[in-house]
Amino acid sequence: MIVVQQVLILFFMIITGFVAKRLKIISNDLNEGMINLVLYVMLPSLILTSMNFDFSLEMLVKSGKILLISLVIYFIIMLFSFLIPKIVGGEISQKVIYQYAFIFVNVAYMGYPVVNSVYGKIGVFYTAIFNLPFNLFIWTVGLWILTKDHEEFKGQVSSFELKKFINPAIISVFVGFALFLFSIHLPDIVYDTLGILGGATMPLSMIFIGSILADVDSRDILTDKKALVYSVLRQTLVPLAVLYLLKALGFTGYMVGIPAVISGMPTAANTALMASKYKNDYHLASRLVFISTFVSIFTIPVIVMLV
Repeated sequence: MIVVQQVLILFFMIITGFVAKRLKIISNDLNEGMINLVLYVMLPSLILTSMNFDFSLEMLVKSGKILLISLVIYFIIMLFSFLIPKIVGGEISQKVIYQYAFIFVNVAYMGYPVVNSVYGKIGVFYTAIFNLPFNLFIWTVGLWILTKDHEEFKGQVSSFELKKFINPAIISVFVGFALFLFSIHLPDIVYDTLGILGGATMPLSMIFIGSILADVDSRDILTDKKALVYSVLRQTLVPLAVLYLLKALGFTGYMVGIPAVISGMPTAANTALMASKYKNDYHLASRLVFISTFVSIFTIPVIVMLV
């Protein structure tokens, strides 16, 4: 019941953002500023405070395990993603969106808040480690998927730049992990300040999600049955497969819960932006973000309770 309540709280925050955008309380400029605030200030603050633990060999070993689990899961999901275009059909610009969305889910603006609300500080610690491969693969495999059918963009994959992988959240993970390794504690005033800023990650992220959903034509959403069926299947079958595979391999606790919950997140919020930039179906990408986020309200509590 507590899990359901936590997810409902997130949902009501999304609704708040949705209504605020429809009432023009939130403008596009404010939206951009809000997401930059989350990316550059709030989320790094949350990660830093959540990694402020004394060094523990057990936590170090678990960090290595969860990073390995993440790499294996991404590898398997990427392999299966090549079946998605054949299953969904349609135009090439739509097939690649489904394939991209199958691999890359909302690990930041939904993943961290959900894990934080369910597992707390220690959950965010392991999630930060688990999410490291995401940032690498989205700018390599993800970029390749979106550009492989466009001659004008093909060179961008081979010219991968390290700076695309580096962002404030990644930097905070490495800084936080260094603090953990050497048992360095932040001064109380710094820790408390970062704690307050990090606490704003959840409401601001959810309000942002709601505001981008407000830009989607509801008529398109109601008529796109393929996207709805896809979202339901993706957000139930994949996390359930991860859950039972890890349990069968003898993993327990966070080693099962975090991979299962993160793999059940909705489509990554940047999918529409990436689709537009690389000339794929932007409207489908927007609908997938909305529909999958809505579906997650029902699927995430189920996954968490099964863990």
